[in-house]
Amino acid sequence: MNIVRRLVTSNITCWAASGLLLLSLGSGCDRLFPHHKPGDESVSIPLDSPTSPPTPTAPVRPDKPPPAAPGAPAHPAGTPAPAATVTAKLEIPAEARALSRAFSNVAKAMGPSVVRIDVEVAHPDRDDDDAPTPERLPPQLRKFFQFGDPGEQAPQRGTGSGVVLDGAGNIVTNRHVVSKATKVSVTLSNGAELSAHVVGADQQTDVAVVRLDRPPANLTAARIGDSDKLEVGEWVLAVGSPLGLDQTVTAGILSGKGRVGRHVQMSGERVRSYIQTDAKINPGNSGGPLVNLGAEVIGINTLINTGPGGAYGFAIPINQVRRVAQALIKEGRVRYPYLGVLLGDLRDLPDEQRTALGRAGNPPTEGAFVSGLTPSSPAASSGLRMGDVIVGLDKQRIESAGDVVDYVSEQAIGGKIQVQYVRDGKKNAISVVLAELPNGEQPAAIGGESGYGLALQTVTPPLAESLGLRRDTKGAAIVEIAAGSPAEKAGLSAGEVIVEIDRKATPTAEDAESALRSGRRGGRLLRVRGPNGARFVTLEK
Repeated sequence: MNIVRRLVTSNITCWAASGLLLLSLGSGCDRLFPHHKPGDESVSIPLDSPTSPPTPTAPVRPDKPPPAAPGAPAHPAGTPAPAATVTAKLEIPAEARALSRAFSNVAKAMGPSVVRIDVEVAHPDRDDDDAPTPERLPPQLRKFFQFGDPGEQAPQRGTGSGVVLDGAGNIVTNRHVVSKATKVSVTLSNGAELSAHVVGADQQTDVAVVRLDRPPANLTAARIGDSDKLEVGEWVLAVGSPLGLDQTVTAGILSGKGRVGRHVQMSGERVRSYIQTDAKINPGNSGGPLVNLGAEVIGINTLINTGPGGAYGFAIPINQVRRVAQALIKEGRVRYPYLGVLLGDLRDLPDEQRTALGRAGNPPTEGAFVSGLTPSSPAASSGLRMGDVIVGLDKQRIESAGDVVDYVSEQAIGGKIQVQYVRDGKKNAISVVLAELPNGEQPAAIGGESGYGLALQTVTPPLAESLGLRRDTKGAAIVEIAAGSPAEKAGLSAGEVIVEIDRKATPTAEDAESALRSGRRGGRLLRVRGPNGARFVTLEK
């Protein structure tokens, strides 16, 4: 055993440490050490050396060594430093050890099923598609898709993550990761890089499936969980390829779950539920799995929402992802029923506007306000009008716009539903046959005849607060954006507030609509404000 001791004789101070005998020599050392030269301050002799001097017999004292002379080094060159005090080794609690082991086991289990996806878009600047360029993605998605230098010509490159679904080489990811990709490569956990192609991508849910061109025989499919059985507070892990890294794992809890509404906007209009987590999600995590401690995929990481209170990640529940992925694998697309209306929550309308809705009778107190109609849609053909308030579908009471989307999404294409609505304070009902949702080729004429695909409403103090803005904010809040519309292509997103159009203030929705309908040619310069500040957007038809 190596013991540090100080042995003191008349003129010799001896320090024994790590198998060496260290001696601080005084003037009388020449008798004991004839080879000592003047100026030597210490010598070191191995304790097991046959030439070692006799060990002093003076009693051991716990004194500290004498302080160094002023200006002298604390430990002269060639002299080992005295041993430092080391922090105590603590026993790891069994609970902590078990949790750490659980994290490690999940990471090992999921590793072979999580892949990195690299894509190239050959013509990112073309105008006839919605390729994932920074300008065309909604702001909350841009941070999750790693783009190259904006000044690059072609190709545009990006990175995301994916989850292996089966042995056939089908991999689920986000649509915004692979949309319009002309080249797709997948890197497995063992470093193998394989070519792949896009099987299908669903704009309504931001889910896509890519397939390996030559899947290896040893693929490991991920175990799929049940997102309907999740409990808030569960430990979860986010796995993916953020910031150009591979197989990165972050841990957190399931912070919340719920229905999409005015406070939570997901990246697809038909994503009606969300999973919220504080597990760190970074650029490149899009399309990667959110996993429970049973190594089951419970969601697909999609976006992050930042604000004054911090940042939270959001994932699409795996039950919906599984249904969409199965349809994409089978048919290459997903078929949805649709009504053809663009809606806002009645409770978000200003008091005077709500009162005006019932000027000929009793104004409704809850429901979905019809802010726009798609031309020739089932709703338009059946006689619904802008300004109507939908209060019921069949026997289902409608309290918000989300209730309409939820109910219609669960119906069959060609199915007939009964729509109860309030117009001018009077309740009416009509029968509507649901059609198949077009693939975004027919932008809705929202909010009048502007043709930009925007549903707007005047900002009130409570609405401004709910959007993370000052209560005195004036402008036109974007309530809905039509799929494939100029507003979507410009990168506008629901929840932003238009405060200026062409350098003129737009304190109300009517002012904004009037400015957009004016006969001025060319693009419109919009100044929009969100929780993270203001920005300018060019809106063109």
